Amino acid sequence: MDKRVLESERLLLKPLSYKELSYISDNDIERIENLIDPEAIFDFVKIAISKKLVKMKNVDEKSHEWYTYWLIIDKSNQKGVGFIGFKGVPDENGFSEVGYSIASSCRRNGYMTQALSMLINWAANFENCKGITATKVLKGNIGSNNVLKNCKFKLISSTSEVNNYILEF
Repeated sequence: MDKRVLESERLLLKPLSYKELSYISDNDIERIENLIDPEAIFDFVKIAISKKLVKMKNVDEKSHEWYTYWLIIDKSNQKGVGFIGFKGVPDENGFSEVGYSIASSCRRNGYMTQALSMLINWAANFENCKGITATKVLKGNIGSNNVLKNCKFKLISSTSEVNNYILEF
């Protein structure tokens, strides 16, 4: 996998390798180059990582950046504070779904908006990517809904419990 790191004023986004995801899955995070705040590794993140490992094992390594989590690194202390990534390469319509999480102590600092903006810019460089979706976003997750709105996603459908968004390039 191309170990391209994306950089902004406050953050680095580093795509995690299959091996690095395996370390997180196996509770062996000290083997990863960057220190990761244990608070960033929620149970649902570990479940998502196990799904990512299955998918990554079955696809060409050249497309791993579309399947992996990118570690969100706070440049001020070089600590991993969250994860962001796609659920795979763009589909037949040119869209890929994004998912993300961040340590509770790092919320409300604009980190996730900045991380998502960086990943949007990365994805927009691929000719086959026409946009990004975010589905089943809980209405009660005000922070996540605000991040998507801050990044210019449009609400396309809604139920009593969830919102579904799209960003078209």
